Amino acid sequence: MKTAFIIHGFNGDTTYTFGPHLKSELEKRNYNVIMPNFPIRTDATYLGWASILNQYKELFDENTIVVCHSIGNPFIIKYISENNLNAKLYVSVAGFCKLFIVPDREDLNKAFVDFQVSEKDINYCKNNIKFRYSLYSDNDHVIPFNILEDFVNKLESNPVFISGVGHMGNRENTKKLPQILNIVDEISN
Repeated sequence: MKTAFIIHGFNGDTTYTFGPHLKSELEKRNYNVIMPNFPIRTDATYLGWASILNQYKELFDENTIVVCHSIGNPFIIKYISENNLNAKLYVSVAGFCKLFIVPDREDLNKAFVDFQVSEKDINYCKNNIKFRYSLYSDNDHVIPFNILEDFVNKLESNPVFISGVGHMGNRENTKKLPQILNIVDEISN
C-alpha cells in the first residue's frame, strides 16, 4: 500500500479543516494516510516534530505523497533532507521557506527560526521529490504574497494559485481542497 502524509501547521488546524476530507479521499485511492499530531504553538519545535515523524521514516519511498500546511512545509523539507528520504509527490499549502517576521507574533517567529531550511535542504528536495506543487492565495493573512511566490520559485514547484482563500486554514474554514486530489489523480495516471 502507498503512503500519504498530511502534515499540519503551527496551530494544528489541518487536522480538522481540510485534513479529514483529504484523508478520506486518499484512503479511497488505496493510500495509507498518516496525520501525525505534532506539538502546536509554543510547544512546536523542529526536534519535537522530527522525533514523532521518525516513527514513520521507513514508510517514505518513491511512491510517498506528502501534503503540508504552513510551517509544516519548512519542517518536511528539512526533515526529508536531513534523513536522505524521497517521495513521489509533495504538495505545499501556504508554503514558505524564507525567514520573515510576523508583527506581534513572537511565538510564531521563534518557530520560524527553529524550522528554517537551508539551500542544501531545498536542493535535496528538488532532486529527490519527483512532483512538486504549491497551493497559495493572494490574501494569506500569515504569509506575505511575495514569500509564497518565492517558495514556488525556490522549490521549482508547479504553482496552483487560488484567489481569495487566505491561509487555507481555520480562519477560512477550509474543509476541502479539491486541487490536491486533482493533482494526485493526475500524477497517478
